[in-house]
Amino acid sequence: MRCLSPFVSLLVALGLQAGDLKVSTIFSDHGVLQAGEAAVYGHAKPNAKVEISFGDKTVTTQASDAGFFKTNLKGLTPTEEGHDLIIKSGEETYTAHDVIVGEVWMGSGQSNIDMTVAGTFDVKTAVARPRDNGLRVFLVARIPAAQPVEDVKGSWKIADPTTVPGFSATSYYFAYALRQDIKQPVGIIVSSIGGTRAEAWGPKGVYDDVPEAKGWEEKEAAAVKAREAKHDPRVAPVWSNGPHMNWNGMIYPLIGYSFKGVFWYQGESNAGQGEDYKWVLGSMIKSWHKAWGSDFPFMIVQLPRFMAKKPLPVEEGWAKIRESMEWIADHVPSAMMTVNIDLGDEKNIHPKDKLAIGQRLAALALQRVYKLHETGSAPRVVAAKLQGDAWVLTYDRPVVLRGEGKGFAVLGTDGKWSFAQAKAEGKTVTVSAEGVKAPTEVRYAWANFPEVSVYADSADALPAGPWRSSK
Repeated sequence: MRCLSPFVSLLVALGLQAGDLKVSTIFSDHGVLQAGEAAVYGHAKPNAKVEISFGDKTVTTQASDAGFFKTNLKGLTPTEEGHDLIIKSGEETYTAHDVIVGEVWMGSGQSNIDMTVAGTFDVKTAVARPRDNGLRVFLVARIPAAQPVEDVKGSWKIADPTTVPGFSATSYYFAYALRQDIKQPVGIIVSSIGGTRAEAWGPKGVYDDVPEAKGWEEKEAAAVKAREAKHDPRVAPVWSNGPHMNWNGMIYPLIGYSFKGVFWYQGESNAGQGEDYKWVLGSMIKSWHKAWGSDFPFMIVQLPRFMAKKPLPVEEGWAKIRESMEWIADHVPSAMMTVNIDLGDEKNIHPKDKLAIGQRLAALALQRVYKLHETGSAPRVVAAKLQGDAWVLTYDRPVVLRGEGKGFAVLGTDGKWSFAQAKAEGKTVTVSAEGVKAPTEVRYAWANFPEVSVYADSADALPAGPWRSSK
């Protein structure tokens, strides 16, 4: 017996009236369907015939006993020419106008995804561009929910000088850079809320198989009960960091919509859980993959610099969560990461240099997802060994040093850290500190707001990420 998908189960639970033709708001005017193959689904009269037309394509399917229908439009070629998406069942017809076909991505996370183009350094250039019919954004209304809901609120907007200032900056700059390279329409679905932890973006049971998360569900349930005591008992308390509440209201209703992948800019609210973030975000990603039935690409924005403290050779904090992001990229299927350690603002957790963030996401997608470029990933240390009084680090491609090779530190046998000097030659960087004999460990850019110096010796000039010899 075939198991019902979460979306089907939800429709059954809602008990929608027979004869109602309903589809998600994501299938609306000015929408973007994923090139190649795109699912179309919704609810109609139980067992009714459903016909879906788009351009020169028409497919038919039959609703289930519960009234759920789903089928795929196949062979969709990218086009900026808008067509009507028409769904008919019996006497009922639903039409979404001016729907195009292209590459669809979802951007999610917290306030740095929320941050709009209007707040960035490059806003003047962005708003000076003419209307672009092939770049569209759907902003999911920020409405958490105590239980999974049927639909989201929002609408598709076409990029033009009046709409771009209000677009998610990271999303817009990513879409623009990607579009310039692939020469195809790009649609972005933005589902994010500022100040939220990753835990709020996963479904119930997301951590059931994680030993380190023992007691998490009970703790979250207690938090709900505590809030219930302060609210009208007839209404479930809802808040953006409530357990599963962003998933329930802003991700669950999108399950089934076809897209290429996701990019994720979050972690600031989990910065105190550096080690735990491996399972906090890692399990969340796996739950999204399971819900869609696909290990789609999941690109993580490694946190840029922020919050400088006194100039010590080593600081923990954000360095640890950056390392966990890299671990996730290495261990969770289809996860990958951009490095942004040379960006950021010492005093502003919402840095304005979002153009580079978006461009690096696009570069990573072009290399790893679309296979169009050979570079796009940041240089990484692949080997390290102590030679005499110096550590020799080997990167996966040639690198150069800027800023006098700063950002390195070594640990002496006396247990004290010292700033170090570095020298690059091809793929190797030699690190040593005056007066420190046979250092036991070496670290690079291991601080909340570190000095950085290692960059790819190639046209992309991407920065190498934080790294340490002992973990």
